[in-house]
Amino acid sequence: MAITLKPLYPTIREAKQRRLELARYLQLDGGRRLIAAAFLLALMSAISLGQTGRLATQGYAIARLQHQQTELLRERSNLQLRLARAQSLQDIERRASRLQLRPMQYEQARYIIIGTDEDTAAPQQTIPLNP
Repeated sequence: MAITLKPLYPTIREAKQRRLELARYLQLDGGRRLIAAAFLLALMSAISLGQTGRLATQGYAIARLQHQQTELLRERSNLQLRLARAQSLQDIERRASRLQLRPMQYEQARYIIIGTDEDTAAPQQTIPLNP
């Protein structure tokens, strides 16, 4: 029966020495390089697909916002047209005649004179609004 004099577990000194050899950890053989390259390619493809999906989503959102902007501009121009029609004198006269209103005569106008504080302290003659 043979007895091995070398311990099964490395000593602490040997473990420290192997950890200090950074080049040993970074050494890649052919299979590991192929796996790393495939992993990098898959990662780049996933990033590219993610960006494409995000751009497509943003494109749909932009198209929807442009359509909404067009609709709002049409509504704004329609409202401006309605406002212009409502402010036209012919339309105002037509609505007034429909409500049986007629223009005010000069004799119907009454004015109220509002003075300063000194004027209000002295008694003044009141003006009747409807004589």
